[in-house]
Amino acid sequence: MADVRAEGTVRALALEPLQRVLLHDAVDRSPALVFVADEEMRYLAVNNTACEVLGYTRQELLSLSVTDVAVSVEAKSLYQEMLSARSQQGDVELRTKEGVLLPFVYDASEVTVGGMQHWVSVGFVNLRLFDKVDQLETALLSRVVIEQAKGILAGRHTVDLGTAFAAIRSASRSNNLGVKELCRRVIEDAETPPVIARQLRRSEISKAEPLSMEPTPMADADPRLNGA
Repeated sequence: MADVRAEGTVRALALEPLQRVLLHDAVDRSPALVFVADEEMRYLAVNNTACEVLGYTRQELLSLSVTDVAVSVEAKSLYQEMLSARSQQGDVELRTKEGVLLPFVYDASEVTVGGMQHWVSVGFVNLRLFDKVDQLETALLSRVVIEQAKGILAGRHTVDLGTAFAAIRSASRSNNLGVKELCRRVIEDAETPPVIARQLRRSEISKAEPLSMEPTPMADADPRLNGA
């Protein structure tokens, strides 16, 4: 029995270097973003995923502090709370090298390595959620631009909002231009874009034209009315 245990211990010791290599690679390439920092909020280690998602080289990211990346106004106070509680869960926004803010959900805790305290944060950036929010924001902004342009046209040309939007839409289709692009021109230019102005004039003309009245054929008059 003692021989079996000894053999197992030797095998475990032999595998330890392999375990370290495997774990290093697994953490470095995992889907999670991993950050290791000290009490002064300086990054000591980051995994490859964090670098790729944020757009930094490892050297660039290690030259930054936590608040250079976690840009929430509460980031510093949250970090201090984590130091006191020795662990923390939450969400912040991370700023990429290009300045884009990404939602980051994390779990952080204290670890001791070589007798020194460090702080490890592991979390995920939900890029699908970010894309969805970005799409919704874009759609909302487009709607705001369109409504603003409609209001400007209605005021300039004394038309209702429906007529204003119909002119924008017709001008877009006739000239192969985007609706949002035309609306921006309405907002930014002092004069109404000619392609829209033409559509508004056509609308005014069509409203001003009287309906053609065709004479209604009458049946033969009653002879009695003619004194016959």
